[in-house]
Amino acid sequence: MALKLLAAREMDADRIADIHMAAFGTNLLLQAQFPTPAIRDELRGCIARKALADIHDAKTAVLIVQDEGEQNKIIGFAKWHLPVSVSEDYEEPVWLWPAGTNLAVLDEWTEIVEAAKQRIIGNEPYYRQSGISSPPPILSIA
Repeated sequence: MALKLLAAREMDADRIADIHMAAFGTNLLLQAQFPTPAIRDELRGCIARKALADIHDAKTAVLIVQDEGEQNKIIGFAKWHLPVSVSEDYEEPVWLWPAGTNLAVLDEWTEIVEAAKQRIIGNEPYYRQSGISSPPPILSIA
């Protein structure tokens, strides 16, 4: 199995969303935030649109892994947000959540993560990994 690590392209956004949902779709926190199958179906589109925005964002590195033995099929991805100083005029592309998202659960989780980040890192610039996924081997998401 020969693998290639490449910068993601626009055409990779849907596959990134498929892999994300294959990896995390059964996660209980994701299901609490997006409580119905219909909302999770809409979430997949939100993830693809966010991946596309991140691919275009100069402060985000979106990487894919391709399997050369499988006609360069994308088998994984990672997203890193690059360091941003507080003096920079920068806003990360925003998430647009599907209707029906349980914002109370999502906001509570975000507050916990942000409080931990503030306590540990403060306002120093840092690299932030915002996603890394490969589909579980028992699933086929052709």
